[in-house]
Amino acid sequence: MDEELAHAKVTSLQRVQLVFFPIVNGGHYYLLCINFMNGSLDVIDNQCITPPMTYLGKYKNEPRNMLKGFAEYYFARHNGGNKSSVTDFKTRNLNMKWKSNANYDDCGVFLLKHMETYYGESAKEWNPGLEKDNFEQMKRLRVEYCGKLLAHKENDEHHTMISKSRTWALENKF
Repeated sequence: MDEELAHAKVTSLQRVQLVFFPIVNGGHYYLLCINFMNGSLDVIDNQCITPPMTYLGKYKNEPRNMLKGFAEYYFARHNGGNKSSVTDFKTRNLNMKWKSNANYDDCGVFLLKHMETYYGESAKEWNPGLEKDNFEQMKRLRVEYCGKLLAHKENDEHHTMISKSRTWALENKF
């Protein structure tokens, strides 16, 4: 955590409003967000919980354990406040209008879009531009995110990737 904060040039958590934790569980990606603005732990998952599955059956105690672990870190490293005030945050499983169990392939794409567009608002107020079961939209987002990852300056091969992309585009009249 210290390394990530240093890399992001965050010297204090005093004014941090949202802390994101991408979660991978059994090949499924979802997002936990510690939301200091609302005093909540927001579970942001593109998939629905449908009976007989329950919240506890799907997530077990992982969200609360993550919150407790972060509270320990927050208190020990940054003396930022009362540890129990963070562990007392209520858990909210956001019920977004684009949630669906029709797409089991793009949870990583949803996770990236959620991280990019979520600012702590309620599910009703949040509009990331996602449409329920729009598979063409998911294809476009996959291409967009792959391009960003391949061409990003943190990618040691980004110059090679940009060069190969330009060559491919010229050869394919793109």
